[in-house]
Amino acid sequence: MYLISGMHRSGTSLVARLFHRAGADLGSPDTLYGPDRWNPDGYFEQKEIQAVNIALIHGPWGKLAYFRLPATRTILRRAARRHAQIASVAAKYQDKVVKETRFCLTLPAWLAHGAQFRGIIICLRDPSAVAQSLRRRNWIVEGLGYRLWLAHMQRLLQHAGDIPMWLLRYENILDPKSFPSEFEPAARFLGLQLDDQWLARLCQENVKPAWDHHRAHAAKLPPEVHQLWQKLLSQHADQRMTDTHPAPSLKNHPGAIT
Repeated sequence: MYLISGMHRSGTSLVARLFHRAGADLGSPDTLYGPDRWNPDGYFEQKEIQAVNIALIHGPWGKLAYFRLPATRTILRRAARRHAQIASVAAKYQDKVVKETRFCLTLPAWLAHGAQFRGIIICLRDPSAVAQSLRRRNWIVEGLGYRLWLAHMQRLLQHAGDIPMWLLRYENILDPKSFPSEFEPAARFLGLQLDDQWLARLCQENVKPAWDHHRAHAAKLPPEVHQLWQKLLSQHADQRMTDTHPAPSLKNHPGAIT
């Protein structure tokens, strides 16, 4: 499967929506987690994948787990008790594009139980904007927001290993001027061939620049967060200059906006 992931509040739902509109197969629309006030257009997450990841992270603590994230060994231990479930869900979506932010933490559990990932789209958003969004939605203090961003991104990069990755920046997706050059290479990464007309329609019909509610404050970033963010920005710039990625293995088609 191909994976769309990244820290919560980093534009993963918008990116998944765009790929869905462009013709990527995200599984049955009838089993996607529905919209709410925070994502009125939907999350584009399959409920059964989400259910596994929530169980692996929350354990007996529910959402309180985010105040002290479970170690990877704890997640792996919980996953061992769900081997059949994880293997079955992984097999069902092996040829799909799957979006779930929690894979940042649970990826090694899926890999240990049969999931195979052809590539990962990692959504990037300035950490200070993420922290502000978490505070607004979840009443999470800024310091915890930064720690969560750091833990999610560090673990995702660590556990991805040799899986091909493509970095996609949220701020560039929201800007109509940079949208084509940001989204088109990512679409090719998934095997989707989109011409200028399709790209213009995708942007016009699905993207609202006003969604960028929170402004970046680079001076605020804690040192470790700043260091990783700069590394990611550098990698993002390098991939845009070289525009190299693995040969796509999903079916190519011009997209199907509905």
